[in-house]
Amino acid sequence: MASVWGELKRRNVVKVAVAYAIVGWILVEVSSTVLPIFEAPDWIVQVFTFFVILGFPLALILSWAYEITPEGIKLERDVATAESITHVTGRKLDFAIIGLLLVAVVFLVVNYVLVDSEQAAVVQETITPAVEPEAESSVPVVVEEQSAVLPNSVAVLPFRNDSPDPDNAYYASGIHEEILNQLVKLSALNVIARTSVEQYRNTEKSIPEIASELNVETVMEGSVRYADGQIRITTQLNDGVTGAHLWSETYTRDFKDIFAIESDVAMNVANALEAEFSLEEQASIEKIPTDSPAAYALYLQQLDLRGINNVPSAVQLLDRALELDPEFAVAYGLKALRLVNRGRIDPAVQADRARLAQEAAEQALALDPNLASAHAALAALHAANWRWAEAERAYERAYQLNPNDTDVLDAYGSFRRDVGQYADAVTLFERVAELNPNAERNQLGISYRYAKNYDAAAAAFRQALDVSPASAQVYMHLAITEISRGNADEGLRQLTTAEQLWGDNTPSNRIAQIALAYAQLNHPQDVERLFDELQEIARASDDSVGDDVWAMIYLALGDYDQALQRLEVLVNDLTVNVWLMGQIKANDFSDPVLEEPRWQEIRDRLGAL
Repeated sequence: MASVWGELKRRNVVKVAVAYAIVGWILVEVSSTVLPIFEAPDWIVQVFTFFVILGFPLALILSWAYEITPEGIKLERDVATAESITHVTGRKLDFAIIGLLLVAVVFLVVNYVLVDSEQAAVVQETITPAVEPEAESSVPVVVEEQSAVLPNSVAVLPFRNDSPDPDNAYYASGIHEEILNQLVKLSALNVIARTSVEQYRNTEKSIPEIASELNVETVMEGSVRYADGQIRITTQLNDGVTGAHLWSETYTRDFKDIFAIESDVAMNVANALEAEFSLEEQASIEKIPTDSPAAYALYLQQLDLRGINNVPSAVQLLDRALELDPEFAVAYGLKALRLVNRGRIDPAVQADRARLAQEAAEQALALDPNLASAHAALAALHAANWRWAEAERAYERAYQLNPNDTDVLDAYGSFRRDVGQYADAVTLFERVAELNPNAERNQLGISYRYAKNYDAAAAAFRQALDVSPASAQVYMHLAITEISRGNADEGLRQLTTAEQLWGDNTPSNRIAQIALAYAQLNHPQDVERLFDELQEIARASDDSVGDDVWAMIYLALGDYDQALQRLEVLVNDLTVNVWLMGQIKANDFSDPVLEEPRWQEIRDRLGAL
């Protein structure tokens, strides 16, 4: 063995192997970086890498069998020992290896350090409320510590749209959201919600900056180009600390192969993070939702239509998709969610809209019993009709299927709070805050307050104001919280700001809540003023003020008999949502009268499992 190794070194085979390995690595890295710029198909890089690897043993064989001499290249066996100049060739190879190593180091520094760590200053506009700036409060507030980096975590930044036709921009945003929808199915991953990554669209911040702000280990970038039935998707997963590439891929295929691409991306992210996943989770991700590319294109298009005002247009697109593929279960599930306002049905919803939502959810589950969106939609419908046990089972199933979906977590947390399980609600909304760190924490604040953790509630509402500084609703909730903390002056100041922001457009339910806050502050004149406002609204429209609102305003007035009568009508009707009644169920304002047996009995009936 020693003689063979010595002969390998004498013939410079070892040095040739080292030099070839360095050259091959440089060539593969450069090709994987440069070729995608010229939109070369992804298989070209794979073929090029294959031939580089194939050439390695050939180089070793040639360096063993042949030798460079002053007369040219000769077979080694034909070269006399005295004529051999392998020592001279070896010296040249030493210099070549050193030079190649320098080139490799320069490439690493440029490609993996300087490029990905480049930072740029970003000037951000600050939105200010349409009232006088709030004076700095002297009230102590709990300051949240910097969250630890979430394990197995990824933030998928909005995909860049490279489609030549601007009307096809929805492919980029839709595919981005669908890849997120695939990733949230993996319970071992922590996937940052779309709402929190949206602000990084076209950002100049570096990968480490973004990862630090979102408390994640990795950040994914990507782009989508659609034209003439062809889809080109580039993806790149980066380390959150160094910005170095952990995994990248370019897919150029027919649009009908989009599902294979989406599932491949999700699996590669999980593998790169070494996150375990079950066979059921993998099967769910790899399941093809529709055989109709045209139906899927319509589905992607409606994902761009967000908000309550866009529900009719989104449902129309989903209906068109379902005409092309009546077995498109995912489209049925999302249609149901759209109709129940993404997880919670509006108290004023029309009966036919609820019926359509029920039919869509049931059809979705008939086609795919493991569809979280359909279970969440059914849960909202059950809760809207006071079927608490059925709602609990449906929400729990949706949660099991999509444990990282912030829409599911948010709706389930609201339900838990409605039925009086405040500790569970806090846990769910804390999880939402982890996965959606840039969104306001209003719901978390309400849950903390109902659980009587007023300091944490105040901190959550102040964070919500950082995100939405002109939100009258958040100012109102912060006011109620400060009053509960014993900070009457601070509460009054926040309450005044809320009324100024709402102006003449204060919703009737908010009028009742503000009146209760004024009652806690012992401001009977303001309670009477708000009661008069409600009466004016009721005179203008008999149906505009519900029994839930009247119950709350009578509590503010101290008329407990009238309040109790209104609540009895409410719990016997079973057709009105109880979300506003959460304050009464939790006795949010610590009224001793509400602890009396007759009140405790009716509070127990509000959201009783």
